Amino acid sequence: MTLPILKWAPSPNFSDRTARVDLIVIHDTEGAYAGAVAWFEQVVSQVSAHYVVKEDGTEATQMVDLAKKAWHACLFNSRSVGIEMAGKESVGIDDRCWAATAAMTAYLLHHLQIPCKFAEGGTGPGFCRHLDLGQAGGGHNDPTTDPAVWAKFVAMVEAEYAKADFPALWTVGSAVTNCVLQAPTP
Repeated sequence: MTLPILKWAPSPNFSDRTARVDLIVIHDTEGAYAGAVAWFEQVVSQVSAHYVVKEDGTEATQMVDLAKKAWHACLFNSRSVGIEMAGKESVGIDDRCWAATAAMTAYLLHHLQIPCKFAEGGTGPGFCRHLDLGQAGGGHNDPTTDPAVWAKFVAMVEAEYAKADFPALWTVGSAVTNCVLQAPTP
């Protein structure tokens, strides 16, 4: 399994969890990686995600500790981890970003002991698109409305998960790590 190099840039936009994490929600930033990280670092944005993945999939920035609730999917925030892929659906997300996000999703499913399955509509444990959460998730259509693109991503996550090639630790500055449940030291 190849995970991107992990960076840490804390967002002030988080709160305490009130539920066990059992869902990974995949988003797109509708913009550039650096811009999304900068936006999530601002209090005024009132939004965040646990991770933002660079367009080419070589790097990811963790912005909220996994033990905390990021503000990315409205009513699903307490039970979910949010991963934002840099890019726009309208022009397509880079295949390398999809691949890195699939590896991260598989890793997080394993690490957080969540079943590896598409949780359609956010029902039950697993992973889903922001789109699948409907109005309760904020009414967004990301990261894709194309069923073939999503089916390909689901297959990628399942293939990564089936390899069972999970690193013991995924730390800041490392390309292979275990997402620590305390805030990383910058």
